[in-house]
Amino acid sequence: MLRPQQIRNIGLVCLDLIAATSSGSATTVPLARLEHSTVEWARDGIGVEAILHAVHRCARIAVDLTGAQVYVVDLLEHTATTVASAYVRYTLELAGRSEHAKDALANQVIAGTHSRAVARDCGVELADEYWVLALSIAGEPTDGPVDGVDERVRARRAITRMRAELDRRCDGECLVALSTRGGTALVPGNIDADIDVVAAALTRAAGRQVTVAVVLSDLDEVADATECAHELLEIVRRLGRRGGVHRFSDYALEYQLTRPGPARDHLATVLEPLTGHPELLETLRCHVANNLNRRRTATMLHLHTNSIDYRIKRIAELTGYDATRCADLWYLRSALVVSGLHDPAA
Repeated sequence: MLRPQQIRNIGLVCLDLIAATSSGSATTVPLARLEHSTVEWARDGIGVEAILHAVHRCARIAVDLTGAQVYVVDLLEHTATTVASAYVRYTLELAGRSEHAKDALANQVIAGTHSRAVARDCGVELADEYWVLALSIAGEPTDGPVDGVDERVRARRAITRMRAELDRRCDGECLVALSTRGGTALVPGNIDADIDVVAAALTRAAGRQVTVAVVLSDLDEVADATECAHELLEIVRRLGRRGGVHRFSDYALEYQLTRPGPARDHLATVLEPLTGHPELLETLRCHVANNLNRRRTATMLHLHTNSIDYRIKRIAELTGYDATRCADLWYLRSALVVSGLHDPAA
């Protein structure tokens, strides 16, 4: 509630406004005083309803005292608009500072430099474990272009909607570090949230295709888990998969194949003999993706099955690995993964 002195200040502002209006003078100074006072009262935790109620009472009393009923509408409009604008601006600035602090906390947790005390200052109680979500946002907006709206503005709005969706589904405990291309979200492990459902909700909120790679991690290992999740996301991208949720258990082999070492170096050379034969490389890629189904591969490439057989034989001659043999197929498929050419979603 406003104190008597604060209410008297509002009354004085109303009297000054009436005097300025009746004399044709500027109302800038008294309105600036009211704006400044509104921000101070908001900081003290006084609600906008209480301030507006006091303004209306004081305005009517001032009008009755001065007999300036003709100015009552303008007086109420000026004072109410000033109070509402000041209060909204303060609230948005406060929310912005809170969001900035929370973003800084998210980056600290991701970097492994977090502090539970700092988190509490941000209004967040750090969980013992987190689902680390590496996010990629791609593609055109699902609702198409909008006249008069800059694409960068639409992208920022999409990020705002994604943040709101994560907060709603995680009781405000999710930590987020996002850009218009993607980023990282940390969902507390103790939150009853289905990651597949969350990912679908993020896609709807963004209005674009959101691809998620997820790793479960203890709080103190989030930094390593974040690196792992983004490496997994890169593998998913290289494999040609878009959208949905991808877990480490689904890509353990592919992940291991992409680790640096002599094995990867060797596998990277397996397909070198096909460099000058793009049609053979495409045939191999499609054939492996189709689980060696000759008819499906032939249909996809608009060829006869005999042509597929010929190309597979030619690949064996050039590389030394025959796709019709189980052991050789493993090497060819692994070489596709290492080269970033394997596309199981084809």
